This record gives sequence, structure tokens and C-alpha cells, in this order.
Amino acid sequence: MMATTTIAELRHDHEMIDILARRLSGLLESDATPVELSTALDHLLNCVAEHLAREDTTIYTLAMSAQPGISRTKVDQVREDFERLKANWQDYLQFWTPEQIAADRKGFADASRAMLPRLRNRVKLEESLLVAAALQGEPSFQTRH
Repeated sequence: MMATTTIAELRHDHEMIDILARRLSGLLESDATPVELSTALDHLLNCVAEHLAREDTTIYTLAMSAQPGISRTKVDQVREDFERLKANWQDYLQFWTPEQIAADRKGFADASRAMLPRLRNRVKLEESLLVAAALQGEPSFQTRH
């Protein structure tokens, strides 16, 4: 099914992902229980999944249109970096079940301290592309979801 997703909606997604990633990072530095950590991770993963369902295929089109002169090679590199992050994110989510978090809180904290900045940096990159597209007057685009 084709639906229209606006740049404002994607930017809101980015804001929520950043908030939830920061929340989880804050919990890692506190005495949060494994249940609290699992719940925070669950909120973040659901937000990311919903966002990817709307944005996954469109960010590269935006990259080409929002930054005139950007090379296909650069866009392909951005796509490869994203695919690597997406695969690492899936591995992280599959490994860090609530049971695993409870069994190895320190390991979860270490893995999260490595993963969350990468996720937040990706959101910043996408946000810059969306801002550039918005400034060029591209209010929405078609997505499948």
C-alpha cells in the first residue's frame, strides 16, 4: 500500500528515536533494573522499526535530491554504512533479550554504549538530509507501509 509520509513526520520520528536513545543511555548510567532497561530498549526498537517502515527506501532519493552534486558513490557509501548499522542493530536486538540483559547487565551496558551513539549519529545524518529537502520545498513523498 502506498501512503504519503511527510518530512515533518520523519523529523518527528528522528526526535523520538533520539529521546528514547538518550533515555536508554541515561538508564545505563543509573541503577536501573534489567526490567527497566529491557522496557526502554523495547520502546526504542519499536520506534526505530516504525520509522524504518516509512523511511527505509526514501532517504537515498532525498540524499540525491537534497544535495545537488553529491556523487552516486557517496550515496552508495551512505547506503552501505546504513545497511551495516542495520545488520549490527538486528544482531544487538537478537542477542540482548530481557533474559540476557538480566544475566549480563554490564555486557548490555557496554554493547549499548557502543551501539547507541552509532544510531544517534545516523539519525543526525538523516535529519540533515531532511532539513535540506524541506528547505528545497519537498513536503512529502510516497512510501510503502
